[in-house]
Amino acid sequence: MAAYFLFAAASVTWAYSPYFAFSRLVVAILATIVIVLPFALPIRTANIIPGLHVCCALALAISGIYVLTTPASPIGHPGYFTHKQELGILAAAGIILSSHELLFRGWRRLLAIVTIGLGVWLVLASQSKSATAFALFSIGCSWLMLVACKKLRITPAYIVAAVVLASLFVHNPIEKIGYRLYGDATLTGRTGIWGFTNYQISRKPWLGWGFHSYYFVPNSPQNEAPGYIKAMPSSHSGYLQVKLETGRIGYWIFLVFIYASLHCLERVRRVDPVRAWCFLSIELFVILINLTDSAWLTMTPVWLLYLTVVAESVRYSLPSKRLLPQPGQSAIQPTRNWSNKRLVKAARSAPAVTRAP
Repeated sequence: MAAYFLFAAASVTWAYSPYFAFSRLVVAILATIVIVLPFALPIRTANIIPGLHVCCALALAISGIYVLTTPASPIGHPGYFTHKQELGILAAAGIILSSHELLFRGWRRLLAIVTIGLGVWLVLASQSKSATAFALFSIGCSWLMLVACKKLRITPAYIVAAVVLASLFVHNPIEKIGYRLYGDATLTGRTGIWGFTNYQISRKPWLGWGFHSYYFVPNSPQNEAPGYIKAMPSSHSGYLQVKLETGRIGYWIFLVFIYASLHCLERVRRVDPVRAWCFLSIELFVILINLTDSAWLTMTPVWLLYLTVVAESVRYSLPSKRLLPQPGQSAIQPTRNWSNKRLVKAARSAPAVTRAP
């Protein structure tokens, strides 16, 4: 992530709008520091997930008030957000967190039941089909992936990489899935947006237009887009947007960050499988939602949630966790070595036994 921010800082020098690129980069870096830095300190993290769940429940409750008191847009209710998809993504993230909290007793389970009810209602009110499908898929698939990781002694990064490589041999996989699920291969007009975005990427393929220096800047190149595409606030694909802003170089650096964050989850699985299931569900959901919406490196709840999960996953690899067992290594190895040293020391201090002639 630090490498990507360094490249993004360099992109300010060739950005379409250097002022906006610099100011937005500073905000993104500060937000990342605020989220990540506490996990490098000796703090308790046991209440991180319950705390996030409470925050999400409050956000959904406020959204519910907006849904009840304000009119909906023709394509779905946005809640207190500017677009209905943002409400759908937040509600889907709340469902994932609540699924984890259902495994605990007392007020945590009660709050989870209420939050799931709110989340399902708000997802339906927002008419966010992709968020619903991706959330349900992530909850079920993450558990299967962790079981496979345990059996095969690999990390989730390898499984995701294998799926990505397999998709390269399928023509337009996302459009085909959209047609199978919703009968709409354009995914509500997204294919037109992606076509124009790819054209803009081809104009600056390696370095991009600059970090956050394309949308909502004076005389934006987006004004050249035809029809409804001109009014779009994003590329509706987080991966295309990263490539649009920081080119192929920044795109590949960011992919390394994504795969590294998946790789860290194996350490979490060996310590706390249930927590690893929750973390992987969240990461899979964010990875999938960025296929149809732009959520990477934005000041949205789902990106901040993703950073929190990654930061705590990395915390499991800190020096204080070095005695955790590696794949294929027995968890009692350190104890066995310690016991052997004690036996050797005791044997050396014992009185010598004289052999009979």
